[in-house]
Amino acid sequence: MAERTLTEQLGAEPPAGVAALDPAHQQDLADAVRAARRRQAAALAKAGNDALKFVPALLRPAVRKAVGL
Repeated sequence: MAERTLTEQLGAEPPAGVAALDPAHQQDLADAVRAARRRQAAALAKAGNDALKFVPALLRPAVRKAVGL
């Protein structure tokens, strides 16, 4: 998989102070952002699945489909 740049990770140009970092440090920061987003996505998915425990079993498939889980 090709490494995404910091600009691609942020979806905008990084602040001037960050842009002044050398490319290796910028890539380290991009990797850290990517890892944080993956952890966040996993935590959100777990929270969504845990919340389904409060929905009656017969309604869970419809609720999953409605919320996109």
